[in-house]
Amino acid sequence: MVDQNYEGEVFYLEFEDEDGNKQFFTEDVILEHEGQEYAVLVHVQDEEHEGQDDTYMILARIETNEEGVEEYVPLDEEDEHFETLVNLYESLDEEE
Repeated sequence: MVDQNYEGEVFYLEFEDEDGNKQFFTEDVILEHEGQEYAVLVHVQDEEHEGQDDTYMILARIETNEEGVEEYVPLDEEDEHFETLVNLYESLDEEE
């Protein structure tokens, strides 16, 4: 779903994994479900892992914090909406 030929500005999101390593992601698509927005975040491979076939993605709920800034709150597979969102995302891919 990430358009490799996109010529506009790309924003990178930085997350820290459980070992303290920085991981970078970019927003692929926004999904709406039951009035809530969710982002599909795709891992940006660094030079060390370039060319690997496995794509690492995160589903995240978009929330607005007290300062009015949007934040991504990652979902885990136990979240009640996780499976529905995966199906929504996969159906978008099938439509193309």
